Amino acid sequence: MRLSLLVTALLLAGCGTSLPSKFYVLTADPAPPRFGAPAGSTVALGRVSLPGALDRPALARRRGGNEIVYSEEERWAGPLDDMVRRVLADDLAARLPAGISLVESAAKPPPGVTIAVEISRFDADETGAVTLAARWEALGPNGRPLGPPRESTIVVPGAGRDAAVVVGTMSRAVSDLAARIAAGLR
Repeated sequence: MRLSLLVTALLLAGCGTSLPSKFYVLTADPAPPRFGAPAGSTVALGRVSLPGALDRPALARRRGGNEIVYSEEERWAGPLDDMVRRVLADDLAARLPAGISLVESAAKPPPGVTIAVEISRFDADETGAVTLAARWEALGPNGRPLGPPRESTIVVPGAGRDAAVVVGTMSRAVSDLAARIAAGLR
């Protein structure tokens, strides 16, 4: 009787184990170094906001049109909004037109232009394709818009469904957004 209780307890304990978590980060897309006139104009990356549905440690994947599935084993190594902001800043700095440099938003003197970004969608589908939908606007030193907001929906085809591949595809989508923002500053 004691042996059967011990075996049952061990079997139940084994059922409670879960797969180990894997942690992922977004990375900047290397761009060739820029050469040109010394920086005359300055740009800062201001607020970057993400939807609340993505404000969690688990990677989100879209299933069908309206369902989001979160993986408890595939997790972000830090807050996703911080990673997106850091990578977007690195990618943007590498893609700005010659003569324009990226500075901190609290720089003195204040930057000539501050970019505010609102991301409304940033996820992968079941094939690994990533969709990033964003709206951004350029604000002057006084905080007033310098023109109408711009919108982009970036779809990067998936190279696989593995989480590491999907995160790489997500990094490319952020790089594409940085390129579009930089092009809008020309």
